[in-house]
Amino acid sequence: MELIHMVRMVLWGFFGVRKSASHEADLANINFSWLPFVAVGLAALIGACILGVVLLVVHSTGATAQGF
Repeated sequence: MELIHMVRMVLWGFFGVRKSASHEADLANINFSWLPFVAVGLAALIGACILGVVLLVVHSTGATAQGF
């Protein structure tokens, strides 16, 4: 359950909008030793999703790199 709270806190941090009271409550209950790993993992997951969508769009249009 603590992992879900960390993921939620990191995603709200990525989004950038948060009430101060909710932020204070999360900081009181989080294990800070795992927080950087969760943040880097979520950033990599979001980046991989964006890359996957881009590759899907590029390959579905049949675009070729002409002139290169």
